[in-house]
Amino acid sequence: MTARSGKVQHPVTMQINTYPLDLPHLPHSLAHQMRTFGGQVDRTIVTVDVRAPQSGRYKGDTKGDRYAESLKKVRQLYREFEAKYDNLSFEEVDYGADAKSAVSRYFFGRDSIPDKAWDGGPFYCYFQGLKSAGDGYVLHMDADMLYGGQSQTWIAEGIDLLQRREDLLFVSPLAGPPHPDGLKGAHVNASHAFRAETIGDRPAYRFRTVSTRIFLMDMARFKARIGSLPLDPPAFSQRLRGFLLGNPIEALSAEWVLSNALEANGLGNMHFRGSGAGMYSLHPPLHFPAFHDALPDIIARIERDDIPDEQRGDYDINNSMFDLSSARQQHVWHRRARRRLKDAVAYWTGRVHA
Repeated sequence: MTARSGKVQHPVTMQINTYPLDLPHLPHSLAHQMRTFGGQVDRTIVTVDVRAPQSGRYKGDTKGDRYAESLKKVRQLYREFEAKYDNLSFEEVDYGADAKSAVSRYFFGRDSIPDKAWDGGPFYCYFQGLKSAGDGYVLHMDADMLYGGQSQTWIAEGIDLLQRREDLLFVSPLAGPPHPDGLKGAHVNASHAFRAETIGDRPAYRFRTVSTRIFLMDMARFKARIGSLPLDPPAFSQRLRGFLLGNPIEALSAEWVLSNALEANGLGNMHFRGSGAGMYSLHPPLHFPAFHDALPDIIARIERDDIPDEQRGDYDINNSMFDLSSARQQHVWHRRARRRLKDAVAYWTGRVHA
């Protein structure tokens, strides 16, 4: 089932990306992820990005007080989790010159890459985390991802699928709880992005894109088939917005860099459920106090497959699973625009005074 059991010859590493503002959900989601996958991998690396973003939805409070306090508390979790799981370790992202050069050359064939994407989102930390996992197979995920089905053979089945299919670089759990009619939610209007197949007599979906939220990757195939990634520039409008917010403007998001490489090299990402109860992923689209308070119960429901019919087929947690309406009011476009304007004013005011 894993390298530990002798059925897979190459090491299998679970690599989880997090940052300090994940603190409200991290203890619950990490314990859930270890229950789900910890026994299927040789080791788990939790990659902690300790460099605060300049702007955008990743930034947190303007003065950084919340970020600093959250970082302190996240560091207190290291010993607790490492004592509980003998195959888990925390690693803070290394922004030193030697580490950045090694990561940049491994993935991009160049001396350096930007710390953040054009929108202030994580970039370098994703690739540093993947490189820290080493050769073999890497199960990468974001720290807030949740999983149903709980199959303890899904990783072994995923590796077997990668070994049988030369046209795949990634495999992923089914996107959302299984629905008799297939994928729902945001996928309804994106049917051009995937094609339906059958894996083990169950529907599966070969995507031309990959999300940095969750994937199982063959690192050897990446080096053999892709070698190095192009650092695709963002569109002019994105570069302009990034410049106004004080972000680096050289790179798209990590998932678009990887997705463009899939397209250019004729490779794919297979979402499949697997045998038995299988495996599917659920993503929390919003984080807010009421959701964090309810998270232990939400996780318990997902683990026992207590899923409303309206949630099936949808990879984002929706109102049938938990009422998100109050938080959505804070994410309407004009409020987001107002926050971005405040970020830009704060950045340029600081530059002028400096």
